Amino acid sequence: MNLVLSLTEQCNLRCTYCYYKESHAGRVKVMSDEVMEAAIGLAVRRTVAFRQRRLNITFFGGEPLLRFDAIKRGVEYAKKVVSETAPQGFVVRFAVNTNGTLLNDEIVDFMKRENFQIFLSLDGSAERHNICRRQVNGEGSFDLIAPHIKTLVNTDVIVLAVITRDNIRGLCDSFRWLYAQGFKNITSAVDFDGKWTEEELDALGAEYQKLAELWVQKKKAGDVFYLGTIHDKVKIAVEGSRYRLYSCHVYEGGLSVATDGSIFPCTRFIASDPEAPYCQGNVFTGVDEHRANAVHEFVHNDKAACEGCAIRHRCTAHECACTSFYTTGTLEGVSPEVCAHERMLAAICDDAADMILTK
Repeated sequence: MNLVLSLTEQCNLRCTYCYYKESHAGRVKVMSDEVMEAAIGLAVRRTVAFRQRRLNITFFGGEPLLRFDAIKRGVEYAKKVVSETAPQGFVVRFAVNTNGTLLNDEIVDFMKRENFQIFLSLDGSAERHNICRRQVNGEGSFDLIAPHIKTLVNTDVIVLAVITRDNIRGLCDSFRWLYAQGFKNITSAVDFDGKWTEEELDALGAEYQKLAELWVQKKKAGDVFYLGTIHDKVKIAVEGSRYRLYSCHVYEGGLSVATDGSIFPCTRFIASDPEAPYCQGNVFTGVDEHRANAVHEFVHNDKAACEGCAIRHRCTAHECACTSFYTTGTLEGVSPEVCAHERMLAAICDDAADMILTK
C-alpha cells in the first residue's frame, strides 16, 4: 500500500510547467496533525485488510520540506501505530518528493537515519535545470540544490527530470551529466500540455534514441544504471506484465490525501475539495466504495478506445490513471498526444531490448 500525504499546497518555486501555476496565490492550505494521523491510521488498517505487509508513506506537496517538523511527527506516529496495531512482519517505509532547495544537514541526516527514499526534482546541470525550475523571483533554482548533490548521491535517491517543449534538445546530455555526478537512478516525466507539435515529438524521439543507446551501453558494461524512461517499458515487455500491476497504485494499491483529508486515487487528482472529481471519501469516514467504483472499474478493465492496441499494457495513455485524468479530464479518455508519444517510445525501447539480447 502507498500513502501519499499532501502536507502543504505551498511551494517555494514557480516551475514553468507546474499544473498549479495559475493558482499558486490561492494555494495556502496545510495538513493538520489530526488529518495526518487519521490518514496514517486508515492506511495501516487498509493495508492489513488487503493482506499486504508493506506500507510506503510519501510526504508530498507543494514542497513538503516547508513542513519538515510535520514530517518528523508523521514518521514517529506511523512507527507507533505500526508497532501497536500491525501484525508481526509489517514494514513501513518513508519517502519524500522534493525540489531539493530546502535541504540542509539536519534534514539529510534525518532522511538517512529513517531510510527515506528521496524523489529529487533535478533536470541536469545549471543551464538545463534553470530553464523550467525557477524561484518565485524568476531566478533559477540550481544553486540552491548544488551544495547537496555530493551528499545526495550517497542516499536512496531517484532523480525525476521533467521534459517540456522548452528543454527537449540536450536531454540526453542532461542525463549523462546526472550520471556523472553519481546519480544511478534516474527517470523522467513529460509535460503533456496538449501543444506538442510533430516536429517537437520528432526531436524528443531523437533524444530518446540517444538515451536508449546510453542505457544499453551501461547495461552491457555491467554498470549500475536504472533509467526508468527506457528500463520500465523494456521490463514490462520482457516479463509480459503491465503498468497497472507495476507502477499504478490506484484503489487497492494506494491512497493520496489532500490537506483537508479528502482521499484521491493518486497525486495528480489531489484537491482540497470534497466534491472534486474522483474524490473517494475522507480519512475520518474512510473510503467511500461507491465513489471509488469508477477507479475500481479503471483498474480492472481495458479502455474501449485502446482495444486491439499491441502496446496498451505498457502505455501510460491506457494504463496510468493520473495521465488519463490530467490530459483528458477523465479516467476513460485517451490523449492523442500521449498516444503518439507512447508509440514512439515503445518502438525505441523494443530496439533497445533487441540490442541487449544480441550481446
